[in-house]
Amino acid sequence: LALAWCLRQRAVSSVIVGASRPGHVDDNVAAADLEVDAGLFARMDEILDPVAHR
Repeated sequence: LALAWCLRQRAVSSVIVGASRPGHVDDNVAAADLEVDAGLFARMDEILDPVAHR
């Protein structure tokens, strides 16, 4: 979920991830196609907005 959120941020041009097992690579790739309710991402944006927390 965190990786999927990062991939959808306009200010992010790329996401660098690590994997210690082959299964982790599969999970990371799957994040690109993860379908999540837009409301959840909107709520995550509210919580994680660095400007709002100043």
